[in-house]
Amino acid sequence: MFAVEIELLGGRYVATEHNNRTRAEWPPHPARFFSALVAALHDREPVDSGERAALLWLEQQAAPGMDVDLSVTEEVGRREVRPLFVPVNDVTTLGPESTRLHKAEERLAHLKRAGAESDAKAVAQAMKEVREAEGRLAVSLSAIDRSPAANSVEAARALLPDRRPRQERAFPVVVPSRATFAFIWKDASLEGHDVALRRLCERVTRLGHSSSLVRCTLKESPLQATLVPCDDGELVLRVVGPGQLDRLESAFVLHQAVEARVTPALSQRYGAPQEDLPLGPHSVFGTDWIVYERIGGHRPLASRGADLASAFRRALIEVNGQEDLPSMLSGHAPDGSPSRDAHLTLVPLPWVDHPFADASVQGIALILPRAASAEEREKLYRLLGEFESSRGDAEDDYSVELVAPSLGARSVSIRLRRSGGSAKATLGPARWCRAAQRFVTVTPITLDRYPGNLRSNLGQTAHKAAREAEDSIATACEQIGLPRPIQVSVSAVPLVAGAQHASQFAPWPRQPGRAPRARVHAEIVFSEAVRGPILLGAGRYYGLGLCLPVSSQPRATT
Repeated sequence: MFAVEIELLGGRYVATEHNNRTRAEWPPHPARFFSALVAALHDREPVDSGERAALLWLEQQAAPGMDVDLSVTEEVGRREVRPLFVPVNDVTTLGPESTRLHKAEERLAHLKRAGAESDAKAVAQAMKEVREAEGRLAVSLSAIDRSPAANSVEAARALLPDRRPRQERAFPVVVPSRATFAFIWKDASLEGHDVALRRLCERVTRLGHSSSLVRCTLKESPLQATLVPCDDGELVLRVVGPGQLDRLESAFVLHQAVEARVTPALSQRYGAPQEDLPLGPHSVFGTDWIVYERIGGHRPLASRGADLASAFRRALIEVNGQEDLPSMLSGHAPDGSPSRDAHLTLVPLPWVDHPFADASVQGIALILPRAASAEEREKLYRLLGEFESSRGDAEDDYSVELVAPSLGARSVSIRLRRSGGSAKATLGPARWCRAAQRFVTVTPITLDRYPGNLRSNLGQTAHKAAREAEDSIATACEQIGLPRPIQVSVSAVPLVAGAQHASQFAPWPRQPGRAPRARVHAEIVFSEAVRGPILLGAGRYYGLGLCLPVSSQPRATT
């Protein structure tokens, strides 16, 4: 075991997320630290062979764990981002000669990367073009124009900082409660690379922005990780793999730390170590999900999610056949009556809780009850295999098409593929299953009983109906194995960003002749942290009443 401890000398970390320039990255990504080591490797010429061998060895290791402050949230530890307008640096009067030189250097670098496959004659020609471009640029720089044109003088004046155009920039910053964090390789031995890695760490002076100064120390003493790589973690961080050093060096030849670039990296989910997670009360729904990610077709909203879930269940029943239909799949006992035991739940997972969220369905999760037997699980996997083989497109990795027929609205068709671990947090079980005291609905709860007129203006009618609805929701929590909540608040409007209004969902149940049930959003607070997934109400087996765990404290009320 070894670790690299990093101290933030200024007490802050300045680095933007790789896909959002207005948001600070936290926790720091392992791939960013590896890039800092590569920069330290090349700050001396010639490159030390021992240090390069150490990085080639490091990129072969498994993704590291992390000891990092996890108290940073949207409200705590992040500096408010305000746009600033600063002079741009990419202003030049060198003209086309510098452009020709840059293109010639790019061509030469491309040919050199091709190695033995490249044509020696082409390499020689490219080198000649670089020398000629350098010569022309040197001449243009040394030439003095005694009578410059007006536009040339104006271009030269534009180089002065006070005359440069301004562009909007953001500088997101994280200020963690402790100024140190560490990357931990628990199962790796340094194998003689300790001296080289220590030298590299000592030369790393910043991580992220140039103002994010750090001190790096190689440690061989045990450290306790607060984040570890796991398949169902809620965080997705960038890590490295074999060949990362070569990819970074090749990319640098192209961008030269000037042009825009995206650092190569792999994605890895991270979560808290399982042994550190308290079990606590949990629902009857399991956490070992089978997730199908939407990869094409329409972009349906959560309000059509129940239609998609119904279509998926019908497709599985069609593949299985009506004979020997397991109650785990049908939800009915052998005599046709509704099953009293929990059965297969199909949950369309909407994109919510984000400033740009639009409630679009990102995939469908198949959730077996926690008490499902090994035989039932095997039956479901075999059935899914038959479903994918019979309906899948072999040329597209067995992606399947799911069509929800029109029920008062246009039919929707989406393409799905079984996911082995999507980078989308929405599709991760950890997002919906983590322990929390407070939950809010992202799809409305279809109440088990009629509460009364929730919109009445007469006396206390609406108030009494709300109390009745809250009591119905509290009872629904007990029906799925959870303790009775200490607080339930109902709402007609969504309580989380991106979720849809309850009125946008079709009436439930869908059977002709049956009166539709009332639908409400709700905030639910328990006396202790409980584990999801939480699905409540009459339509819970089709994704209605899906709840998102949020911060442990209730929202402020007026």
